[in-house]
Amino acid sequence: MHKILIVDDESAIRQSLKGVLEDEGYEAQTAESGEACLESLRRRPFDIVLLDIWLPGADGLEILESVRELEHPPEVIIISGHGTIETAVRATKLGAYDFLEKPLSIEKTLILIKNAIDSRRLRDENRELKRQLSPRGVIVGESIPIKALRQQIQLMAPTHGRVLIFGESGTGKELVAQAIHLQSPRKDEMFVEVNCAAIPEDLIESELFGHRKGAFPAAAADKEGKFQRAHEGTLFLDEIGDMSLKTQAKVLRTLDEQRFTPVAARNRSRWMHGSSRLPIKIWRKRYCAEIFAKIFFID
Repeated sequence: MHKILIVDDESAIRQSLKGVLEDEGYEAQTAESGEACLESLRRRPFDIVLLDIWLPGADGLEILESVRELEHPPEVIIISGHGTIETAVRATKLGAYDFLEKPLSIEKTLILIKNAIDSRRLRDENRELKRQLSPRGVIVGESIPIKALRQQIQLMAPTHGRVLIFGESGTGKELVAQAIHLQSPRKDEMFVEVNCAAIPEDLIESELFGHRKGAFPAAAADKEGKFQRAHEGTLFLDEIGDMSLKTQAKVLRTLDEQRFTPVAARNRSRWMHGSSRLPIKIWRKRYCAEIFAKIFFID
């Protein structure tokens, strides 16, 4: 279900549009100001934002600029009761998908939303086309172990269960994760991989969970974390055992609550994990045993 955020300071317009969009099968939420709009986008991803240009506080064009700075921004349709050609041109240059004048035509609004969703889908598909058309995710071989592995992948892929892929370095854990993703109902969504061993310990929480502007001296803007980016898709945490116990505890809490901070957005991505030395790390107390209990595995 596509998610649409309606941003307008007039309650009647917000509720009217929300009702129409929900009747059309969309998931609609509302915000009464630009600040509320940005807060909603920090909490969860949206496909489309219907953004009034005249808002209390920061105006719609200022909010549009902030929205376009997000790592994976939604399509933005500007609406206004006092539109001019100059304003429409400026909004388009700032990245708006299109411009609607009040009073809104429901038929035109719905057509524009459908086109914007198609445009966003096409943009995402183009970004992922190289990955999905490449041979990555294809398990080659006819030996008995390879055939057994393919059978395990076929059994696991249609489910929504968490997966632990265990094997020595270089044996193709990421390849297996991609194969599961490409054979799953999530194949049209994002496959996001994170090499936990390659990220410095002081940056890994920001990389995984994202951060807000001003969270630390170098945080000049909001950053979307890998968990939010993988929303509705697949998240592969390679060498998860190389995380610190502190970060593992935060991952465990996310597994339990299906929420993460600081963004605190609901997340329904499938999680896959890879490790080459998992039993040793548990024995040495370098791995949070509770996480091991939370994830199924293919070894």
